[in-house]
Amino acid sequence: MKVITNHNFKNYNKKNTYLAIGVFDGLHKGHKLIINKTVENAKINRGVSGVFSFYPHPLKIISGQNIPSAIISRQQKINILEKLNVDYYFEQEFTPRFAQLEAEEFVKKVLVKNLNVSCVVVGEDFRFGHLNRGNVEVLKKMGEIYSFDTKIISQLNANNDRISSTKIRKLIQKGHLTKAENLLGRPYQICGKVHHGKKRGRKMGVPTANISLETNYSLPPAGVYAVKVYINDKTYAGAANLGFNPTFKEKNINFEINILDFNKTIYNKRICADFVEFIRPEIKFDSRNDLIEQMKEDILYTRNLLC
Repeated sequence: MKVITNHNFKNYNKKNTYLAIGVFDGLHKGHKLIINKTVENAKINRGVSGVFSFYPHPLKIISGQNIPSAIISRQQKINILEKLNVDYYFEQEFTPRFAQLEAEEFVKKVLVKNLNVSCVVVGEDFRFGHLNRGNVEVLKKMGEIYSFDTKIISQLNANNDRISSTKIRKLIQKGHLTKAENLLGRPYQICGKVHHGKKRGRKMGVPTANISLETNYSLPPAGVYAVKVYINDKTYAGAANLGFNPTFKEKNINFEINILDFNKTIYNKRICADFVEFIRPEIKFDSRNDLIEQMKEDILYTRNLLC
């Protein structure tokens, strides 16, 4: 998959482009319906498939709006789209100037002039253009004017309940990770780079990788989790602690993982972790030895679960 930012849209020269458009801030099952339909139609009609989305999230730019916490980072979005066999990812920088662009201008200048669309695929609640004045009906009319097809996809799950990123965020924050996984179509995952910590775990004989998260993630409740860890395309089991380390009275939230059967140096490496199961809440221990014993139990539980 090739990533093209708006600075290079004008250099795109493919014809017969089938394009899914949306914020796609969770790439959940509803979003995948839209993208899979785009890829499928492109193959049937010997075209190229593309996804058009935005960075940063539009609500970070539009004043007076609450900024939602992230379900996926920019890099995760790119990685997931690649696995969905998308040919091109078109990323529009969402700026105050772009937010002023009227729906008709967006269609004419971006979709038609730069991206040569033959077909646009969107969700039934799609809105676009300045003040969200554009909707699917506007898009259909513009398609008739500029000779491209418009396909509208419903994003309902099996219970006729609309899948939404907002709903998934709430499930994650409440710790309902299995329900969130069902809507995402994959385990909830967070990523980041390994940084130097205070090395308390190493001194206690239970070394941990301390992770600087790569975006402002929606986070589940503080506690210990069994996780699957991905490092350089290899998978490991891990016992992760998410929280404030009450035994040591930390002020900032930390995410650290004891990676089972792993002893390599990975500072500054990007790693990702799937949340598999909640093990226990955070506890303030009376002594370091009590903490060590509990950590060993957490690791044993994780080993039995994942290994």
